Amino acid sequence: MKNLIKLPDRLNSIAGFINKGSSVIDVGTDHGYLPVYLAQNGIAKHIMASDISARSLETARRTASKYGVSDKIEFIEMSGLEGIYEEDVDTIVISGLGGETIVNILSATPWVKKCGTSLILQPQSKIEELCEFLRTSGYRIKDADVVLDNAKYYTVISAEYSTKTKRKPTELSPEIELYSIMARKRSPLFSNFLDALILKHQSTVMSLKLSNPARHKIVLAKLDELLNLRKAFDIWQS
Repeated sequence: MKNLIKLPDRLNSIAGFINKGSSVIDVGTDHGYLPVYLAQNGIAKHIMASDISARSLETARRTASKYGVSDKIEFIEMSGLEGIYEEDVDTIVISGLGGETIVNILSATPWVKKCGTSLILQPQSKIEELCEFLRTSGYRIKDADVVLDNAKYYTVISAEYSTKTKRKPTELSPEIELYSIMARKRSPLFSNFLDALILKHQSTVMSLKLSNPARHKIVLAKLDELLNLRKAFDIWQS
């Protein structure tokens, strides 16, 4: 029987956003699980796995060897997307990095905007910062998902840049707009995720009330948006 890799839910969600026949690079591949999965299932026609860490890249090579797909993956030691050009890929996966790091990688890669490259992003932190960058830089969030993996919530974003896309005016902050996209899927998991966000912000609002009035005002405004989204989600569910 063929030795097939099984992805954790976080990476499985990412794989679900990758179109069959794509040319994919997995930036910060770490153990290389996603490229191996893409190779074993014939999802991508060209697969690159990159990492700034030589040790991580060697681990990824061992993973590919273990599952018999070393010849189907190109391994590259590099920072971000340095040395990669628009003719090399049509899908960029950046997962497991902070939102600010993802912003820095995309900001340093202007060709991504030229060819409508598909972005699949899974930020570990600074989601608000990443969403703000995507909006102000002209990227459109096509789809998004929330995943519970090992008792932790992860956000997966599918986005692209398109000069032909006309943005609809919205009063929502970029992060809340992202959550609205998730909410419309009416997933019970999103309901739990949203409740956890609300509780977190309620706690933060209480702690900042006296210690940091300026920050308190910002977090309170976001809490109001989350509560309004909770109401809208309940209506969509009914």
